[in-house]
Amino acid sequence: MAAFVIGCSKSPSQQSHQASAPPNTKDLGAVEFAVQTPKQFSLGDGKGCTITARQIPDGIGLMLVLLSTNTDGTVMSSQGQIETRSGQQCAIEVGGTMVGLTPTLKTP
Repeated sequence: MAAFVIGCSKSPSQQSHQASAPPNTKDLGAVEFAVQTPKQFSLGDGKGCTITARQIPDGIGLMLVLLSTNTDGTVMSSQGQIETRSGQQCAIEVGGTMVGLTPTLKTP
């Protein structure tokens, strides 16, 4: 589950506002989402991430599923979720990997 969030809505003890993501973040850049349509990203090192967005009253809710393949071929799955505003950079740690992005929602 998510352990570290930057610039996104979580509990006050986990929230931190910084201008940029921490070092070693897999930065996906600006990503435009269609509501409830999963997008897949390769993170390298045998890791991939699927992100699904939903509209919430104050912005965007994102559900992340990270799949990583270990050296023995075992696939591990980790999940996390964050809430943020459209166009606001955020980062979340999922399964030991920090993922950063600036999400927006497609408008109909």
